[in-house]
Amino acid sequence: MEALRSVRLRPRGAAEGTFAGPHKSHFRGTAVEFADYREYSPGDDIRLVDWKVFARTDRHYLRLYDAERNLLTYLVVDKSGSMEFSGAVTHTQPKLEYAARLAAALGYLVLREGDELGLSLVDARLHNHLPAAASWSQMSRVLDSLGNARAEGKTDLGACLEQVFAQTKRRGVLAVMSDFLDADARFWKSVDLFRSSRFDVMLFHIVHPEEMDLPAVAAARFVETEGGGHFNAEPDAVRELYRRRFDAFLSEIKANCQARGCDWYLAKTSDDPYGFLRNCFLARENGR
Repeated sequence: MEALRSVRLRPRGAAEGTFAGPHKSHFRGTAVEFADYREYSPGDDIRLVDWKVFARTDRHYLRLYDAERNLLTYLVVDKSGSMEFSGAVTHTQPKLEYAARLAAALGYLVLREGDELGLSLVDARLHNHLPAAASWSQMSRVLDSLGNARAEGKTDLGACLEQVFAQTKRRGVLAVMSDFLDADARFWKSVDLFRSSRFDVMLFHIVHPEEMDLPAVAAARFVETEGGGHFNAEPDAVRELYRRRFDAFLSEIKANCQARGCDWYLAKTSDDPYGFLRNCFLARENGR
Protein backbone atom coordinates (compact mmCIF):
# COMPACT_ATOMS: atom_id res chain seq x y z
CA MET A 1 0.00 0.00 0.00
CA GLU A 2 2.85 2.35 0.80
CA ALA A 3 4.65 1.57 -2.47
CA LEU A 4 1.48 2.39 -4.43
CA ARG A 5 0.45 5.47 -2.47
CA SER A 6 1.01 7.88 -5.39
CA VAL A 7 -0.14 5.56 -8.19
CA ARG A 8 -3.51 5.67 -9.96
CA LEU A 9 -4.94 3.55 -12.75
CA ARG A 10 -6.27 5.95 -15.37
CA PRO A 11 -8.08 4.51 -18.41
CA ARG A 12 -6.73 5.46 -21.82
CA GLY A 13 -10.23 5.56 -23.28
CA ALA A 14 -13.70 6.31 -22.00
CA ALA A 15 -14.88 4.52 -18.88
CA GLU A 16 -18.21 2.77 -18.64
CA GLY A 17 -19.69 1.89 -15.28
CA THR A 18 -22.79 1.84 -13.14
CA PHE A 19 -22.47 4.92 -10.96
CA ALA A 20 -20.71 8.26 -10.77
CA GLY A 21 -16.96 8.12 -10.45
CA PRO A 22 -13.74 9.95 -11.24
CA HIS A 23 -13.19 8.86 -14.86
CA LYS A 24 -14.35 10.45 -18.11
CA SER A 25 -17.09 8.48 -19.80
CA HIS A 26 -18.48 8.29 -23.33
CA PHE A 27 -21.92 8.82 -21.73
CA ARG A 28 -23.41 12.30 -21.67
CA GLY A 29 -24.63 13.63 -18.36
CA THR A 30 -24.71 16.70 -16.19
CA ALA A 31 -21.13 16.93 -14.92
CA VAL A 32 -19.26 20.21 -14.85
CA GLU A 33 -17.48 20.09 -18.22
CA PHE A 34 -19.43 21.24 -21.28
CA ALA A 35 -19.15 18.88 -24.25
CA ASP A 36 -21.57 19.74 -27.07
CA TYR A 37 -25.05 20.84 -28.17
CA ARG A 38 -27.85 18.83 -29.70
CA GLU A 39 -31.32 19.82 -30.84
CA TYR A 40 -34.18 19.41 -28.38
CA SER A 41 -36.47 16.40 -28.82
CA PRO A 42 -39.84 15.85 -27.11
CA GLY A 43 -39.31 14.24 -23.71
CA ASP A 44 -35.86 15.78 -23.11
CA ASP A 45 -35.22 17.48 -19.78
CA ILE A 46 -36.19 21.11 -20.34
CA ARG A 47 -33.71 22.18 -17.68
CA LEU A 48 -30.89 21.41 -20.12
CA VAL A 49 -32.19 23.84 -22.75
CA ASP A 50 -29.75 26.69 -23.45
CA TRP A 51 -32.08 29.71 -23.41
CA LYS A 52 -29.35 32.08 -24.58
CA VAL A 53 -28.98 30.06 -27.76
CA PHE A 54 -32.78 30.04 -28.10
CA ALA A 55 -32.83 33.86 -27.83
CA ARG A 56 -30.33 34.13 -30.69
CA THR A 57 -31.64 31.39 -32.99
CA ASP A 58 -35.28 30.82 -31.94
CA ARG A 59 -34.46 27.11 -31.76
CA HIS A 60 -34.22 24.84 -28.75
CA TYR A 61 -30.82 23.22 -28.10
CA LEU A 62 -29.66 21.16 -25.14
CA ARG A 63 -26.30 21.66 -23.50
CA LEU A 64 -24.49 18.31 -23.17
CA TYR A 65 -21.81 17.62 -20.60
CA ASP A 66 -19.19 14.92 -20.21
CA ALA A 67 -20.37 12.55 -17.53
CA GLU A 68 -17.91 10.97 -15.15
CA ARG A 69 -18.27 7.27 -14.46
CA ASN A 70 -16.56 4.62 -12.39
CA LEU A 71 -13.97 2.41 -14.04
CA LEU A 72 -14.43 -1.32 -14.48
CA THR A 73 -11.29 -3.45 -14.34
CA TYR A 74 -11.27 -7.15 -15.17
CA LEU A 75 -8.29 -9.17 -13.94
CA VAL A 76 -7.44 -12.46 -15.67
CA VAL A 77 -4.76 -14.60 -14.00
CA ASP A 78 -3.24 -17.65 -15.69
CA LYS A 79 -3.02 -20.58 -13.24
CA SER A 80 -1.85 -23.25 -15.68
CA GLY A 81 0.97 -25.68 -14.93
CA SER A 82 3.75 -23.54 -16.42
CA MET A 83 2.99 -20.84 -13.85
CA GLU A 84 4.34 -23.12 -11.09
CA PHE A 85 7.97 -22.60 -12.18
CA SER A 86 10.13 -20.97 -9.49
CA GLY A 87 13.61 -21.72 -10.87
CA ALA A 88 16.01 -24.66 -10.89
CA VAL A 89 19.13 -22.95 -9.51
CA THR A 90 18.04 -19.41 -8.59
CA HIS A 91 14.77 -19.81 -6.72
CA THR A 92 12.15 -17.07 -6.59
CA GLN A 93 8.46 -17.09 -5.82
CA PRO A 94 6.54 -19.13 -8.44
CA LYS A 95 5.21 -17.24 -11.44
CA LEU A 96 1.63 -17.75 -10.24
CA GLU A 97 2.40 -16.22 -6.85
CA TYR A 98 4.04 -13.24 -8.52
CA ALA A 99 1.04 -12.84 -10.84
CA ALA A 100 -1.31 -13.07 -7.84
CA ARG A 101 0.60 -10.32 -6.02
CA LEU A 102 0.40 -8.08 -9.09
CA ALA A 103 -3.32 -8.79 -9.43
CA ALA A 104 -3.95 -8.09 -5.73
CA ALA A 105 -2.01 -4.81 -5.89
CA LEU A 106 -3.83 -3.74 -9.04
CA GLY A 107 -7.15 -4.65 -7.42
CA TYR A 108 -6.25 -2.49 -4.44
CA LEU A 109 -5.57 0.47 -6.78
CA VAL A 110 -8.93 -0.02 -8.46
CA LEU A 111 -11.02 -0.31 -5.30
CA ARG A 112 -9.17 2.52 -3.57
CA GLU A 113 -10.62 4.84 -6.25
CA GLY A 114 -14.14 3.50 -5.69
CA ASP A 115 -14.07 1.63 -9.00
CA GLU A 116 -15.29 -1.85 -9.87
CA LEU A 117 -13.10 -4.96 -9.91
CA GLY A 118 -13.64 -8.41 -11.39
CA LEU A 119 -11.41 -11.50 -11.45
CA SER A 120 -11.12 -14.69 -13.47
CA LEU A 121 -8.63 -17.52 -12.93
CA VAL A 122 -7.90 -19.48 -16.10
CA ASP A 123 -6.02 -22.46 -17.45
CA ALA A 124 -7.69 -24.54 -20.15
CA ARG A 125 -11.03 -23.27 -18.83
CA LEU A 126 -12.48 -20.49 -16.72
CA HIS A 127 -12.37 -20.76 -12.91
CA ASN A 128 -13.59 -18.63 -10.03
CA HIS A 129 -15.11 -15.89 -12.18
CA LEU A 130 -16.02 -12.93 -9.93
CA PRO A 131 -18.23 -10.34 -11.66
CA ALA A 132 -17.09 -6.74 -11.23
CA ALA A 133 -18.07 -5.02 -7.99
CA ALA A 134 -16.88 -1.99 -6.02
CA SER A 135 -16.47 -2.86 -2.35
CA TRP A 136 -13.78 -3.94 0.06
CA SER A 137 -15.65 -7.20 0.52
CA GLN A 138 -14.96 -7.77 -3.19
CA MET A 139 -11.26 -7.33 -2.39
CA SER A 140 -11.58 -10.07 0.24
CA ARG A 141 -13.16 -12.39 -2.33
CA VAL A 142 -10.40 -11.60 -4.84
CA LEU A 143 -7.67 -12.26 -2.25
CA ASP A 144 -9.29 -15.55 -1.20
CA SER A 145 -9.50 -16.67 -4.83
CA LEU A 146 -5.89 -15.71 -5.57
CA GLY A 147 -4.62 -17.24 -2.33
CA ASN A 148 -6.30 -20.58 -3.05
CA ALA A 149 -5.17 -20.78 -6.69
CA ARG A 150 -2.93 -23.70 -7.63
CA ALA A 151 -0.88 -23.91 -10.82
CA GLU A 152 -1.98 -26.99 -12.76
CA GLY A 153 -3.25 -28.17 -16.11
CA LYS A 154 -2.81 -26.98 -19.65
CA THR A 155 -3.45 -23.50 -21.03
CA ASP A 156 -6.02 -22.17 -23.47
CA LEU A 157 -5.96 -18.43 -22.90
CA GLY A 158 -7.80 -17.69 -26.13
CA ALA A 159 -10.84 -19.80 -25.23
CA CYS A 160 -10.86 -18.46 -21.66
CA LEU A 161 -10.72 -14.82 -22.76
CA GLU A 162 -13.64 -15.47 -25.11
CA GLN A 163 -15.62 -16.69 -22.09
CA VAL A 164 -14.59 -13.67 -20.02
CA PHE A 165 -15.64 -11.36 -22.86
CA ALA A 166 -19.04 -13.06 -23.06
CA GLN A 167 -19.59 -12.32 -19.36
CA THR A 168 -18.51 -8.67 -19.40
CA LYS A 169 -21.48 -6.36 -19.69
CA ARG A 170 -19.62 -3.04 -19.96
CA ARG A 171 -16.28 -1.95 -21.32
CA GLY A 172 -13.35 -1.05 -19.12
CA VAL A 173 -9.81 -2.27 -18.49
CA LEU A 174 -8.64 -5.84 -19.12
CA ALA A 175 -5.43 -6.84 -17.30
CA VAL A 176 -4.01 -10.30 -18.06
CA MET A 177 -1.22 -11.87 -15.95
CA SER A 178 0.40 -14.83 -17.70
CA ASP A 179 3.61 -16.24 -19.18
CA PHE A 180 1.77 -16.30 -22.55
CA LEU A 181 3.37 -19.55 -23.66
CA ASP A 182 0.24 -20.35 -25.70
CA ALA A 183 -0.22 -16.93 -27.31
CA ASP A 184 -1.57 -18.38 -30.56
CA ALA A 185 -3.88 -16.96 -33.22
CA ARG A 186 -6.98 -17.67 -31.13
CA PHE A 187 -5.50 -15.76 -28.21
CA TRP A 188 -4.88 -12.66 -30.33
CA LYS A 189 -8.37 -12.90 -31.82
CA SER A 190 -9.77 -12.90 -28.29
CA VAL A 191 -7.69 -9.79 -27.50
CA ASP A 192 -9.16 -8.23 -30.66
CA LEU A 193 -12.65 -8.82 -29.23
CA PHE A 194 -11.82 -6.58 -26.29
CA ARG A 195 -9.99 -3.98 -28.34
CA SER A 196 -12.81 -3.73 -30.90
CA SER A 197 -15.14 -3.02 -27.97
CA ARG A 198 -12.74 -0.25 -26.87
CA PHE A 199 -11.34 -2.00 -23.83
CA ASP A 200 -8.03 -0.73 -22.48
CA VAL A 201 -5.92 -3.93 -22.55
CA MET A 202 -2.77 -4.53 -20.49
CA LEU A 203 -0.69 -7.70 -20.65
CA PHE A 204 1.64 -8.43 -17.73
CA HIS A 205 4.15 -10.97 -19.02
CA ILE A 206 5.53 -13.01 -16.10
CA VAL A 207 8.89 -14.73 -16.60
CA HIS A 208 11.50 -16.31 -14.35
CA PRO A 209 15.08 -15.04 -14.94
CA GLU A 210 16.18 -18.58 -15.83
CA GLU A 211 13.69 -18.57 -18.70
CA MET A 212 15.56 -15.61 -20.17
CA ASP A 213 19.10 -16.81 -19.42
CA LEU A 214 19.67 -20.52 -18.88
CA PRO A 215 21.46 -21.29 -15.61
CA ALA A 216 25.17 -22.11 -15.60
CA VAL A 217 25.06 -25.85 -14.93
CA ALA A 218 26.85 -28.70 -16.70
CA ALA A 219 23.71 -30.64 -17.58
CA ALA A 220 19.99 -30.22 -17.14
CA ARG A 221 16.66 -31.90 -17.72
CA PHE A 222 14.19 -29.66 -19.52
CA VAL A 223 10.60 -30.49 -18.51
CA GLU A 224 7.45 -29.54 -20.43
CA THR A 225 5.35 -28.36 -17.50
CA GLU A 226 1.95 -28.81 -19.10
CA GLY A 227 2.46 -32.01 -21.06
CA GLY A 228 4.89 -34.16 -19.10
CA GLY A 229 7.58 -34.55 -21.78
CA HIS A 230 11.26 -33.91 -21.08
CA PHE A 231 14.74 -34.10 -22.59
CA ASN A 232 18.30 -33.82 -21.33
CA ALA A 233 20.78 -31.25 -22.65
CA GLU A 234 23.83 -29.23 -21.75
CA PRO A 235 22.68 -25.61 -21.29
CA ASP A 236 25.94 -24.26 -22.74
CA ALA A 237 25.32 -26.22 -25.95
CA VAL A 238 21.86 -24.74 -26.54
CA ARG A 239 22.22 -21.38 -24.76
CA GLU A 240 22.75 -19.17 -27.82
CA LEU A 241 19.97 -20.73 -29.89
CA TYR A 242 17.62 -20.78 -26.91
CA ARG A 243 18.22 -17.09 -26.19
CA ARG A 244 17.58 -16.13 -29.82
CA ARG A 245 14.30 -18.03 -29.84
CA PHE A 246 13.19 -16.68 -26.48
CA ASP A 247 14.00 -13.12 -27.58
CA ALA A 248 12.02 -13.76 -30.77
CA PHE A 249 9.10 -15.00 -28.64
CA LEU A 250 9.14 -11.81 -26.53
CA SER A 251 9.46 -9.64 -29.63
CA GLU A 252 6.45 -11.33 -31.21
CA ILE A 253 4.32 -10.73 -28.11
CA LYS A 254 5.42 -7.11 -27.94
CA ALA A 255 4.80 -6.51 -31.65
CA ASN A 256 1.29 -7.99 -31.45
CA CYS A 257 0.52 -5.72 -28.50
CA GLN A 258 1.82 -2.63 -30.30
CA ALA A 259 -0.23 -3.48 -33.40
CA ARG A 260 -3.37 -3.61 -31.26
CA GLY A 261 -2.68 -0.63 -29.04
CA CYS A 262 -2.23 -2.81 -25.93
CA ASP A 263 0.22 -2.15 -23.11
CA TRP A 264 2.82 -4.89 -22.57
CA TYR A 265 4.89 -5.12 -19.40
CA LEU A 266 7.64 -7.70 -18.88
CA ALA A 267 7.88 -8.74 -15.21
CA LYS A 268 10.67 -10.92 -13.81
CA THR A 269 9.84 -12.88 -10.67
CA SER A 270 13.10 -11.69 -9.14
CA ASP A 271 11.79 -8.09 -9.15
CA ASP A 272 9.71 -6.52 -6.40
CA PRO A 273 6.14 -6.74 -7.76
CA TYR A 274 4.94 -3.51 -6.16
CA GLY A 275 7.87 -1.39 -7.31
CA PHE A 276 7.45 -2.94 -10.75
CA LEU A 277 3.74 -2.05 -10.85
CA ARG A 278 4.45 1.48 -9.65
CA ASN A 279 6.98 1.97 -12.44
CA CYS A 280 4.53 0.59 -15.01
CA PHE A 281 1.85 3.12 -14.15
CA LEU A 282 4.22 6.04 -13.75
CA ALA A 283 5.50 5.27 -17.27
CA ARG A 284 1.91 4.92 -18.47
CA GLU A 285 0.97 8.35 -17.09
CA ASN A 286 4.01 9.84 -18.81
CA GLY A 287 2.96 8.32 -22.13
CA ARG A 288 5.79 5.78 -22.38
